Amino acid sequence: MNAELPRAMGRAALGLATFALITAGSVALTRDLTAERIADNRQASRHREVAAVAPAGHDDRLLDHVLSRPAAPMFGFEAPITLWQARAGERVLGVVVPVTARQGYSGDIAMVVGLDTAGTITGVRVTDHRETPGLGDRIEARKGDWIEQFTGHSLTSPPAGGWAVGQDGGGIDALTGATITSRAVVAAVHRTLEWFETQPGSLLAPPATGETP
Repeated sequence: MNAELPRAMGRAALGLATFALITAGSVALTRDLTAERIADNRQASRHREVAAVAPAGHDDRLLDHVLSRPAAPMFGFEAPITLWQARAGERVLGVVVPVTARQGYSGDIAMVVGLDTAGTITGVRVTDHRETPGLGDRIEARKGDWIEQFTGHSLTSPPAGGWAVGQDGGGIDALTGATITSRAVVAAVHRTLEWFETQPGSLLAPPATGETP
């Protein structure tokens, strides 16, 4: 009986070790598969956001046409900028710029702004925020059409009254009960137009010869 006890303990230990290896392998496989799905979902979500504001007629390969530009703190870009060209073949139709409004009521407001070659806004969408539900969250396109009023305007063709909310004498309608949120978005869009005006040549350059469009 004493001889059987060590063998039984050995079998139990081997069984536990085998179970632990199988469990660890399963967890690792699940984690890898989940991480891949999450990455795919994020990529698909980013494509939808960029496509929603990009100039019409692009080749639907927006995320393949990446540009990088240095930080521009005076225009609100504190870190280097990664943006996307909208292209049709080798013809550049405009760009989509990721923008952050730093003065939202509840923190930063992340957006994308689409611009055509003339610097006219082709769309603005909020992609992330923490604004107040029922008030500031109406900056989202799925919760109202407030964000659509930016489309068609530019730095040289602002809304009547200029780039400010109505309470400040400007031509942008503010969301009722969310003036601070509205101001933050308007200011970020305006700064993006000013930044674009300083360097359209580099942003709108066609792909280099030999580059896949």
